[in-house]
Amino acid sequence: MRKILMAALVVIVSGCAGMQPISEADLTFNAVFEVQDAPRDKIFTATNIWIAENFRSAKSVIEYENKEEGTLIGNGVIPYPCSGLDCVVKANWSVPFTMRVDMKDQKFRLTFSNIRLSWPPSYSPTLGAQSGHDGPVSLQGDLDAIKPKLLGFGDELIASIRKNGSTKNW
Repeated sequence: MRKILMAALVVIVSGCAGMQPISEADLTFNAVFEVQDAPRDKIFTATNIWIAENFRSAKSVIEYENKEEGTLIGNGVIPYPCSGLDCVVKANWSVPFTMRVDMKDQKFRLTFSNIRLSWPPSYSPTLGAQSGHDGPVSLQGDLDAIKPKLLGFGDELIASIRKNGSTKNW
């Protein structure tokens, strides 16, 4: 009986960790990625192409670009990265965000900010009408689900930078 109570307590406590509120500062994070033998101009061009191919938004995707500075700022939207039973409730959720890319020779830094959760209004016979939502991420569990997906863009950009250098003889 004691083992069962202890296991239940562990499940309850670990479930509550995802319910912790997050601060505004936690909604901005960055990571640096290295790309051997890639000058800043090549990284800039490949990143611009990658953003155009992967970010589709009603708003302008590229908000700012400066090749001389090596800076791109764009808006993106991804589906909420749910798994398991989470997908029953969060299947229609999306994650709008701003991504800044600062580039130097052989490396770039991704900075994510303005990370929000959005879902459309809905209706269910048992619950009735549910209002839609578009606001900042407020729970640690949601940020923990979103952050790896966004940081994964770094590896996708590296692959794009390498691919764009090898497609000259098609």
